[in-house]
Amino acid sequence: MQFKRVLGALSAAIATTVGALSPAAAQDKGQVVVATGGGAYVDVLREVVFKPFEKSTGIKVIEASGPTLAKVRAMVNTGSPEWDVAEIVSYDFAQLSTEGMLQQLDYSAMDRSVLADFPKDVVTPFGIGTFEFAFVIAFNTKKFTQANAPESWADVWDVRKFPGPRVLNAPNRGGTVEAALLADGVSPQKLYPLDFKRAYAALSRIKPNVVKWATSAAMMPEAVISGEAVIGIVPQGRTQLAKDQGAPIDYVWKEAVADMSYWSILKGSKNVKNAQKFIEFVSRAESQAALAKHIYIGPLNKKAFDLLPPDRAKLLPTYPENKAKTITLDGAWWAKKDASGKSNQEINGALWNAWSLQR
Repeated sequence: MQFKRVLGALSAAIATTVGALSPAAAQDKGQVVVATGGGAYVDVLREVVFKPFEKSTGIKVIEASGPTLAKVRAMVNTGSPEWDVAEIVSYDFAQLSTEGMLQQLDYSAMDRSVLADFPKDVVTPFGIGTFEFAFVIAFNTKKFTQANAPESWADVWDVRKFPGPRVLNAPNRGGTVEAALLADGVSPQKLYPLDFKRAYAALSRIKPNVVKWATSAAMMPEAVISGEAVIGIVPQGRTQLAKDQGAPIDYVWKEAVADMSYWSILKGSKNVKNAQKFIEFVSRAESQAALAKHIYIGPLNKKAFDLLPPDRAKLLPTYPENKAKTITLDGAWWAKKDASGKSNQEINGALWNAWSLQR
């Protein structure tokens, strides 16, 4: 995501948005170490959340990156994790919650009015949802238009009606197994528990037409924009940004697969109180709206939409009309373990490794 071009103008604006929520602290009140995915996303997060939080509370934000299941487990098992707050993807969050790796939140020490307009199921004992993002059906506009483009995953799998090479997320990553089952006729209401056998049979049918199995978020839109693929599963935020910049790419919301991450505190954190203050701050409508003005993400705090221009709001995954067309990935199911102790995520990883070698 190419957000650095907007950063120069942000600092002046945030004083009248998020940073104006309370007066600047007169003294240093310690620090909080926050781990996110990094990259251009954290550049925006720094300007519209970290700096206003520091100004409002006097608590210094120390940036870190790369929260993964393995890293969180390793840190917590030392008894002295380097991070306080981590932004954790849904299926890892569900797994870590059941393993005792996360600190239970003390909601009595937080302003519950901040969370009153969140969906109840994303305000949990061990974390609060950050925002939603979505994988959509995208297409090259030199090949298709909104009038004749695929409108469903069944259409994506229909190579006769919609000819041309595809790009799909590697099935060990979010969204592709769900898309395969939807393409095979499974209704969204009966998607879970996922039928891996049926999903990989559907993937085998489309496999000859897949020119690239993407292993990073950037690979998907790049393939569609270049024409290497004409249809694909693509992150909506990157697709909309490329479209804004004039790239030959567009997308549909129908059957988009939505997911989210969670703000959590690692068990054994040295700065629990500061971590809770940070999570409360980043969950405010003002914070979520400030992020959504510069990144195509879906605020979970409904009040954030009152602070967004209508044209911007309509492009976000949690905008009601878009949300009604999406299917939400079930992170708890992906984290569920079988009798051998393997999670569905781990089982699927092994299936993908074996299937990808087949010809």
